[in-house]
Amino acid sequence: MPRATNDIEATERHALQTCPGGYVVLRRMTYGQYLDRQAMAMDMKMQTSGKKSKGDQTAVIDIDLGQMQVAVFEFSNCIAEHNLEDADGNILDFRMPAHVKILDPRIGQEIGDLIDAMNSFQEE
Repeated sequence: MPRATNDIEATERHALQTCPGGYVVLRRMTYGQYLDRQAMAMDMKMQTSGKKSKGDQTAVIDIDLGQMQVAVFEFSNCIAEHNLEDADGNILDFRMPAHVKILDPRIGQEIGDLIDAMNSFQEE
């Protein structure tokens, strides 16, 4: 029978173009983690507002994009190893939102793109 579960021990090492000498070792998410990430990314709430008379109610959809929450989730679950440091030479801990926030945006975007590519299905 073919295996349909994720090997959480399998990783891929990526040299970072935006941080010469920097690298990340990434692992794939499980499908459950992938679904959790999607749920975090878009929290839709629908509520009605307006007068109570017939035909006067308007539907309002409030969309909250939790980009920081998603980034911390992805970085903490998908980065198995890295050599990235802060200005004082301390290794960054991507389970901490403060460490994700201080990351250079080009480096953060590159890592995010690598995580997305690793967890997306693309028919060849």
